[in-house]
Amino acid sequence: MALTQTARAQHMAQQIIDFARLHNHGVVTDVLVEELMSRDRNTEQGKAHPVTVRRIIRQQSELEVVRVIFTREERYWAIREQLHHMTPAEVTALADNIADGGDDDPRGWDRELVDAIDAYRSNRPVPARLYGCQPVAIRLWKNPVPVVDPYKALIRSLHEADLSNAIYDVTATKDGVERACPPQAGKRLALAVGIKHGDGARTEGTADRFTVDWRGVANGPGDIVFTFRRRMGVGEAVKASGLSLGDLVQFPGRVVATDEGREFAPAGYGYLRDAWLSGGQVVAAVEGEDGKREVPLLSDLRPLRWHMRTMNGGTPERIPTLDALREINNAMLGEGRKNVREMSATGGDARIVYRDVRGEVWLRPATSAEIAMEQKPEREQYAEGDRVIVRGTFYRPEERRTYVLDEYEGTVVNWTGSHFNVRAVEPDEDGTTYGVRRCRVRELRPVPPTVDDVVDVPHDLYLNGELRHRGVTAERVRKIVRNLRGKRAVFVQDPADMAIVSLNTRYVPQQPAGDPEPATDTAPQVWSEEDRERVRGFAAKWRAETVCAEPPVRREPTDEALAECFEHTMRPIRAELYPLVREELAGWDARVAAEDAARPENIPAVSPAPLFTALAAYEAANDIGMALAPEDLERLARHLLSMAPGAPSPERRALVTAHYALESAAESLRAAAERRGKPGQLPVVNAARRQADEAIGAAREAILAVQPNAEQIRPTDVPATVDTIRAAARAYLTVAGTPEELAAVETGTPTVRVWCSSDKKSGWTVTAHITAGVSAELDGTPVHIPAHPPILRTFGKRDGRVGADENARKQLGSRLRFGVPVEYVEDGRV
Repeated sequence: MALTQTARAQHMAQQIIDFARLHNHGVVTDVLVEELMSRDRNTEQGKAHPVTVRRIIRQQSELEVVRVIFTREERYWAIREQLHHMTPAEVTALADNIADGGDDDPRGWDRELVDAIDAYRSNRPVPARLYGCQPVAIRLWKNPVPVVDPYKALIRSLHEADLSNAIYDVTATKDGVERACPPQAGKRLALAVGIKHGDGARTEGTADRFTVDWRGVANGPGDIVFTFRRRMGVGEAVKASGLSLGDLVQFPGRVVATDEGREFAPAGYGYLRDAWLSGGQVVAAVEGEDGKREVPLLSDLRPLRWHMRTMNGGTPERIPTLDALREINNAMLGEGRKNVREMSATGGDARIVYRDVRGEVWLRPATSAEIAMEQKPEREQYAEGDRVIVRGTFYRPEERRTYVLDEYEGTVVNWTGSHFNVRAVEPDEDGTTYGVRRCRVRELRPVPPTVDDVVDVPHDLYLNGELRHRGVTAERVRKIVRNLRGKRAVFVQDPADMAIVSLNTRYVPQQPAGDPEPATDTAPQVWSEEDRERVRGFAAKWRAETVCAEPPVRREPTDEALAECFEHTMRPIRAELYPLVREELAGWDARVAAEDAARPENIPAVSPAPLFTALAAYEAANDIGMALAPEDLERLARHLLSMAPGAPSPERRALVTAHYALESAAESLRAAAERRGKPGQLPVVNAARRQADEAIGAAREAILAVQPNAEQIRPTDVPATVDTIRAAARAYLTVAGTPEELAAVETGTPTVRVWCSSDKKSGWTVTAHITAGVSAELDGTPVHIPAHPPILRTFGKRDGRVGADENARKQLGSRLRFGVPVEYVEDGRV
């Protein structure tokens, strides 16, 4: 059945787009359209109207991610983009070469090329549209090429190619009729081509595709043109597609054959896992996020495209374009339209106002900078103590409407598995309470810098780490900051060099070389609560490695000593905070000295409680299960008793009280167990369990009163040297360690072990357990004795060809800086 004119045009447009993506670097030009339509003029799709084909290509260019250059203006600006990425010397050499060619050089008659070169070499400022542009990968002007004998070029190509296992499909065309011929091996093809050329045939092409034209040859087989096409293997097909195994790809909907007939399979996306030859075509295995595999054609795969989704004006999140289009279609035509209050959509952009808790949703295509931006898991986007802007929402079910609350500044408290707890910086109406709100990631964004934070010096503009422009005025940068704040964009100021950073753009202040800084009266330093909260942990780390070490080490907290102590932490503090560290240490020393002066003479002096003893105690409290065994309570009581000698006086009394409460609760549980099966046992058992729960809660409070950071170890608290790891292991194993383990701590090798495991669903998520400890042998078996609870880090694999340990080395290797060896071990059970 003959196709309609629209169907012909759509089919031809898709063929041109596919050819441009595979062979023309994703660029569709007017010349390419004419050549391909002329090639297919005898086919059904080749009869389409060229104007309709160009219109469909332009409409689909955004979705198919191809560059369209049809008009003279589009070609002029594409040439300007190419010249923008050339050096002035290269542009001058190009202009001189065109001038030397005279009238015979086709580039001299190219008006767009000449105008673009003149504009580049003029004194006019560079247009803003050229900053950050990505030039097309093909040359847009004709270069004068020397006359080359096509036969010699073909023979050279055949000799250079590896034709040992090559198979060529042969077709014969006569009077516009094409028929297939038997395939031929490529071993002696070069000799055969030479014989045919000697007989008078015209040969041209390359080793991949060439023709043997017998038209007009007297002693030839007739007016026939033989076309030789080399079959492409699986590896070559994957390489030609520009994809590689492990890439995120998408595929369109298609009709597949099933046991019940032909069914339509919807479009989807996932990871490219494999490719093979089936029925003369290369098919691929694409694994979705749910682990289900689809088998589309390799030629139908495209790199995954992205959209940005914004809810109620919050932080945009990156989602696949297919999910965005499904949401748009569902809200416009599907079942979801019942929950839509109003909607507008054009192209790939959409605004949807729902009647449920989703509220207002904006969808738009992601920019190149947003696509290149690293997408961190939700739990890693903010750290404890980060300052953020909270843009909360409130849903009124009786009105079926979502309201956006006023923005306010807050501090991240912790991550709870599905959201962040954020404490407000400004107090509530009572003036004393600081409210804590549960916030999703999309409701938060980093606190942006203000125009007053911009350094009053010229700035240098960097795009993707490459210097693009020097001498951007500070007033211009302030205007950019003002605009970014008005659009509520996500941008920060790098404290290292005070640069304004937005996606892949950096405005770095210029530093005058050799000019001494003017002497000014130093104003008293005002520390923020965020700085004080972060410095307390580093001060505790200094004391743990000096005063609380075994044996104690006496060192002055100079800048050099503090830098050496904090060198191996994951997020070292700035040197500007070292005075605050010394202030915290002085306050701690003054507190201990005051307690020593107030204590009676018969009570020995105490030292601050070691952090790792508190970590072991809090871990023991969490390990007590629902069974509430008396042995677990007694073990926790021994942990509290081990902390008491190193705790200050008020906290030590709380530890002793909690210790006796745990022992009493353990006796009550034993007494309740003896009454099981007897009349009236239930009230006794319930009372004993309540007493145990209260004792465990009091123990947790006592532990946190001594060490507020005992609830979860922070990366800054991980021991990093041989001596500190041994001291931490001794403190951590004070109660639960066996004599063999304690002896192995002294003789073993301190290391940091990263134990890695892949998830059981798709295998593309790695969980790394980071633990410092001592590697030793117990009863002939190598073991790793931990010095603290593990730190968990979850991330996606970079390379599916290697195991979880190698992926962890690539992801975390540059961030784990220790003075001992770091071992990466893969869990062989998964």
